[in-house]
Amino acid sequence: MFQNLKKIFLGLLGLFFTKIALALPADNEQTLHIVADSSSMNYKSGVNVHEGNVKADQGTTHLTADKIVTKNNAQHKIEEGIAYGLTRLAEYTTIPKPGDLLFRAKAKVMRFYPLKSIIILEGDVEVTQGENSFNGSVIIYNTKDQIITAPPSKGGRATIVIEPNKLKS
Repeated sequence: MFQNLKKIFLGLLGLFFTKIALALPADNEQTLHIVADSSSMNYKSGVNVHEGNVKADQGTTHLTADKIVTKNNAQHKIEEGIAYGLTRLAEYTTIPKPGDLLFRAKAKVMRFYPLKSIIILEGDVEVTQGENSFNGSVIIYNTKDQIITAPPSKGGRATIVIEPNKLKS
């Protein structure tokens, strides 16, 4: 279940750094560990809820949030996943490939729609890799078409900083 979430967030890697395509190949083969104050996984309805200091780890990929909710379709594929940062920002980190710097995304809400190839980060969005960064109120990323949209918002302007040739350590 959560491996699909990882794959969706890996699509986020292309957000600013098109040469980043995959996480470490070994991550997909690692055991997924989810720790939360409470969890509810409903196979019949497809709704899974993990609440309270949620930590999900798989290899070099990590997601922390106050709450994570996923909804699966009849084929048990994730239609929607939402990570909430209620007391602190939800945070996703991974090492995209050997030699790359740590990729980090933070937001109050991280919504992902894998079947539609859409990721939406909302509220105090911070995306960084090394000296490269994005800060804004909202970003929408179409992973299939690789289209990034930072729509106008009352929360302020989007800021993007890209340092040439500084994606590797």
